Amino acid sequence: MTDQQSTPTARRTRRVWPWAAGGAVALLAGGYVALAVSMGDSTAKDTTVGGVQIGGLSHAQALEKLRTGLQDKAAAAIPVNLGEQRISLDPAAAGLAVDCAGSLDGLTGTTYNPVELINRLTGSVSEPAKLAVDQAKLEAALTSAGEAISTAPKDATLAFKKGVATVTPGVDGSGVDVPATADAVTKGWLQVPQITGAVKTVEPDVTTDEATKVKTDVADTILAGPVTVKAGEKSFEVAGADIADSVTFTPTGGTLAAAYDEKTLVGAVRKAGLAAKVLQKGRNAVVTSSEGSFKVAPSIDGLDVDAAKVPAAIEAAITSSDRTADVPVVAAPATFTTAEAKATLPTGVISTFTTQFPYNPDRTHNITLAASKLNGVYVAPGEQFSLNGLLGKRTPEKGYRGAPVIYNGRLTTDYGGGISQVSTTLFNAVFFSGAQIDEFHPHSFYISRYPEGREATISWPDVDQKFTNTTKGGILITTKVDANSITVTFQGKKTWDVTAWKGPRTAVVEPKTIHDTKEGCVPQSPSEGFNVTVGRVFKSGSKVVKESTFTTHYIPEDLVICG
Repeated sequence: MTDQQSTPTARRTRRVWPWAAGGAVALLAGGYVALAVSMGDSTAKDTTVGGVQIGGLSHAQALEKLRTGLQDKAAAAIPVNLGEQRISLDPAAAGLAVDCAGSLDGLTGTTYNPVELINRLTGSVSEPAKLAVDQAKLEAALTSAGEAISTAPKDATLAFKKGVATVTPGVDGSGVDVPATADAVTKGWLQVPQITGAVKTVEPDVTTDEATKVKTDVADTILAGPVTVKAGEKSFEVAGADIADSVTFTPTGGTLAAAYDEKTLVGAVRKAGLAAKVLQKGRNAVVTSSEGSFKVAPSIDGLDVDAAKVPAAIEAAITSSDRTADVPVVAAPATFTTAEAKATLPTGVISTFTTQFPYNPDRTHNITLAASKLNGVYVAPGEQFSLNGLLGKRTPEKGYRGAPVIYNGRLTTDYGGGISQVSTTLFNAVFFSGAQIDEFHPHSFYISRYPEGREATISWPDVDQKFTNTTKGGILITTKVDANSITVTFQGKKTWDVTAWKGPRTAVVEPKTIHDTKEGCVPQSPSEGFNVTVGRVFKSGSKVVKESTFTTHYIPEDLVICG
């Protein structure tokens, strides 16, 4: 009986144990799930992202702390070292931003991985912040910033100097290697205090080797010897060095292209032909006057090369086996023939003008010297005359003395002072002759011995007086200087009756007083500044043919007290 009773009890015990074990497992599983769920919104205990500690925080808390913690750092300028130079990038302008939300990916959220759960409870996580990069903006910013430190390469050059072909070596430039530097910025931003970018070498378009090759192939060939020019039945030689003077080398498509200055090249050929007496210059008729009568030295026609055919013929000859150029010759008639000279001889005085000047021996000497150069000058019909061209630079070697001149509104002393008196007197003779006025420059302030608005200063080399003879005849210029006056007279063929008119002074400005203690001070008397308009009326008989006007601005002549 006893055995029979114990058996059911044992069976009951065995049935209870599996149930209890299953309950415990379910209880543990439920707790694990609850732990996983409870830990799902938190970061690991010791978590840093981009150096910001966000351990144990919820996702929202971690996101806010990360944004706050990286805000200043992410807005700061980014230093980028490029060799010995440095540039600075504005993150926003360079398309760089921190992806705070993306930086938390995988650091929060439910996980049932026991290893990850243990790391959440006890572990340590350190991650860099994730970035949002606009690659196009980053590369554009690097390109722009890099321009300040980039150096442009210099092409090798080739030039002829005193008959020698000389190569100047090219120089490499440098610039930012934008793709490599952009990669360094992307990897290093917020990670390292300074980023090291990449610098690339930029070769010139024309290398030293290429320039040397052009020297050998082209320049040395030009200098290899003279070129023989066949001009009609005669010939002459042009030195290679003289031809080289007309050649320049220009960068073109990675090499140097030779270009001939045609005017210089033709000039070199003409010079050689004239020296060899194969070519001959044409000579214009020359008109001279003696005791009121005129003489005409006949014009002579010359012989010239056909300028249009010279460049191609010379270029071809340089590379030919015999270095010979066939160039046609043409007549070079005089531009002012004997017949024209005789037909346009002056028949009387067409204008004359006199100006007065104060006593000053040095100034009077200069006026007399310049007037003697002008006396007897003949200006053919259609010819342009330049006073600077006639007189040249005024120097003591030419006999000029120091005398008062105007410089920057003040009187000073220079060689040739007083020549403006000659220029002004000449200008008025031109004015009343009716000839075409090409260039004149009034004095900066008004000088009372000259007509208002009808005066012309002169200075070497840029301030000139020029006119073109547009009258019907040649113009013979004569001058006369006495103790206190100069007269310039034009003999020619009367073409117009010319009269002048002058408007009132306008925009008047009073002078100042200047006390000057500096050495070399020249005292000045005061005169007001003003504007004035002068007119020139051309008449044929009683009929007005044309008119022209000139408006002159004068600055005040200040009162200068020296000492």
